[in-house]
Amino acid sequence: MNIIAATTAAPLRPQAMAAGVEDVVAEAWSVYGEVQTLAGLGIEVEVSVSRQGRIAVEVTASREAVELLPALVEQLERSTVTYTPTGVRAIGTMCRGHVDVAVTVDRADLTTAELEQLVAATDAVRGSKAGRAA
Repeated sequence: MNIIAATTAAPLRPQAMAAGVEDVVAEAWSVYGEVQTLAGLGIEVEVSVSRQGRIAVEVTASREAVELLPALVEQLERSTVTYTPTGVRAIGTMCRGHVDVAVTVDRADLTTAELEQLVAATDAVRGSKAGRAA
């Protein structure tokens, strides 16, 4: 996990800076535990936080975890599915657009029915958003 932060504010007191770093480490440790739990389910997660405040989450699913993907994709806002040379990638956002999420699965790990479920989950999100806006 990469967490990068920068500030142009006035210099911090050493104690405040140390406390801030300690808070970030504590949050990273919490995230680490969740990532390890997901790894046990066959889902690899990488989280990056940029200096500009963007959060990006890369999710890679193994064959064993493919059945879990439609539920995850249903949680994405503004989601879409694209085909890559080696697989399928669902992209979207979470947390009101503040977190970019990309979910990748190898094409060889998907049956036709699983691919249809993944696409249907994305279409369901798009349909439900349009229904609420109308």
